[in-house]
Amino acid sequence: MKTILCLLLLTTFLTAAEPNRENGLSVHMLPDCVAKLGDEHGGFTVTNPITKERGTTYATTKELLAYFQHLPKGAQQNGIWIVTTDPDSYSESEQTKYKELIALCIEKKIPIYTCRAIDLPKGWKREK
Repeated sequence: MKTILCLLLLTTFLTAAEPNRENGLSVHMLPDCVAKLGDEHGGFTVTNPITKERGTTYATTKELLAYFQHLPKGAQQNGIWIVTTDPDSYSESEQTKYKELIALCIEKKIPIYTCRAIDLPKGWKREK
């Protein structure tokens, strides 16, 4: 009986600690070529993890990470969840920004998950 109780408690703690997109920072990487159709700029468009409203589009990884670091601790612990579109939609410099973001998150021990829009909702991959 004690063993079963311990296993149930352990499972509860492990499940509770698992990051999820709803509580982290959801980001869509908007290609410049698409953004220009609406007279806007591309970059990292965030969804506020508290209000769930679409927010600002950040042009650089530095701006995005600065925003992320001002979020509540719980959102930071759930990491950054970034959705991309077809890789051919992004310029070379945009692809470099994307790789830079992943590298910086890994360096700073920020959980980062990536998924192509076509693979949602089950295509999430944690970058390491």
